[in-house]
Amino acid sequence: MLEEAGEEVLGSVLLKASCLPLSFLLVLPAVLLLLLGPPPASAAHEFTVYRMQQYELGGQPYGTRNAVLNTEARTVEADVLSRRCVMIRLMDFSYEQYQKALRQSAGAVVIILPHNMASVPQDIIRQFMEIEPEMLAMETIVPVYFAKEDDELLSIYEQTQAASASQGTASAAEANGFQMVTSGAQSKAVNDWLITSIEGRLTGLGGEDLPTIVLVAHYDSFGVAP
Repeated sequence: MLEEAGEEVLGSVLLKASCLPLSFLLVLPAVLLLLLGPPPASAAHEFTVYRMQQYELGGQPYGTRNAVLNTEARTVEADVLSRRCVMIRLMDFSYEQYQKALRQSAGAVVIILPHNMASVPQDIIRQFMEIEPEMLAMETIVPVYFAKEDDELLSIYEQTQAASASQGTASAAEANGFQMVTSGAQSKAVNDWLITSIEGRLTGLGGEDLPTIVLVAHYDSFGVAP
């Protein structure tokens, strides 16, 4: 939920994120409820987000360890990111910006993906694919989410960006902003994980020496998020 700073936080928890103690993470979509708009009118906007993976391998933790978020939104242009939810568009994302948010003890990071990934230049895609393993290898207590861009979310980002750019001359206590909220239980280890494999066969007509066509689908377990 995004709401003007100082408004009463509303919303319910639609987030559940679980992880296995060894090498798997069960990640379910979460919903961020955003209460936005200047007074006197307010409107709610909610969108689906996906949390960065979390798992342990050989006793070594990877990914983000937190899921709960309740903090004011900022962009990386703001001077103060501590306890703020830092919004970053993929088109502007860099590993240096990500590290800046972590160094300043950000409350969360939300990376906004373009609605149409096919329109993203290949050099940006390759750059992010190179950064993914580094993000996942760095354990952090900061919740990290990914969301697909829509018109309202883009509008929220642009308003937050404008407010963040002026934070150097304005008091944080006096600044208007948006509150981003998720509520729900923290992620926890799943001790008894059952892996289900589905296999089927459709036999065609003709001789037994005909070539075989195999259709395969798999989960991208090495991606930073589903």
